[in-house]
Amino acid sequence: MSPIEVSLIMFARVFGGAMVGMFLRVALPEQHQTADSKDVLKLLIGLIGTMTALVIGLLIATAASSYATRRTDFTQMSASIVLLDRELAHYGPETKEVRDLLRRVVTRELQLTWSETGTSPHAKFDPSAARGGHSV
Repeated sequence: MSPIEVSLIMFARVFGGAMVGMFLRVALPEQHQTADSKDVLKLLIGLIGTMTALVIGLLIATAASSYATRRTDFTQMSASIVLLDRELAHYGPETKEVRDLLRRVVTRELQLTWSETGTSPHAKFDPSAARGGHSV
């Protein structure tokens, strides 16, 4: 389901709940419509709002932490690949074939991970391309 569909469903449920509450208010006994009852409801709504804010805050913190971890991993992997390429370059021209294979494998993986079509990288995964990484 798309985020817009979920938003519309949630809006309809909240709006429907408010309408049902308005119609049921007339059936509610007078003792439940006192100022004390309304204050208790206000406190409960405040508690629910606070708990919701806490859960959303934790969700955002987890997403930020996951992003930072993946970014660090990607940076470390990139640095390792560049270091490997530089070390192979120091060995001379006999490593040209291995360096070209390394470039092809890294380029292929980057294209799979960040394709411009927006499709899942696993949908286009080619096991023969992954074997090139093992041969490096």
